[in-house]
Formats: sequence, C-alpha cells, structure tokens
Amino acid sequence: MKKLAAWFLVFFFQASTVSALVLEGTVQKIDREQNLILLNTESGTETVLLMSSTKGAENLKPGDKIRVTYRQEGGKLLAETIAPNQGGSPPSPSEIPGA
Repeated sequence: MKKLAAWFLVFFFQASTVSALVLEGTVQKIDREQNLILLNTESGTETVLLMSSTKGAENLKPGDKIRVTYRQEGGKLLAETIAPNQGGSPPSPSEIPGA
C-alpha cells in the first residue's frame, strides 16, 4: 500500500507541475491599476496578468510587439517575462523555460 501511495504522489506531482508557455502579439492596452495587459495575438485578444515578479513590464506601451513567457493558473495567464518580439518567428525549445 505504501508503494501505491508513493507512486500516486510522484504521478500527482508531475501532473501538477506547471510549465511555462509563450505568447506573442501586440500590446493593445496596459492597465497598471489592475496589473494587466491586453495583447492582440494571431488567435485573438488575450488578457495577461502582470505580477510583481514579472520581468520586462516596466517600459511597455501600446503598440509594442512582445513575447510573453507565462504560466496558467486558475484559468488566468500570469506573465513571468516580457521581451520585445523582433523576429516574429516561434521560439526554439531552448528559449522556452521548462521545455
């Protein structure tokens, strides 16, 4: 029974591990009071929440083309890093944390 419980914990931990994702688009709006940005992407408009630990959000302005590394929690997109998107090409696996 202990082995079964141990395997369950290992499986559950791996299944609950959150990996970072990447989103590219153009900043439509920045709401500093609510700590969010609206981002126009190829698939539509996404709302991304800025956290106190988000890197690269200091100088954002509408019209900026950016690449956001984020994680998803509770249906919300939480920005981890924001960088200029100059190439427009998809990131390589080495650029995606946790990939």
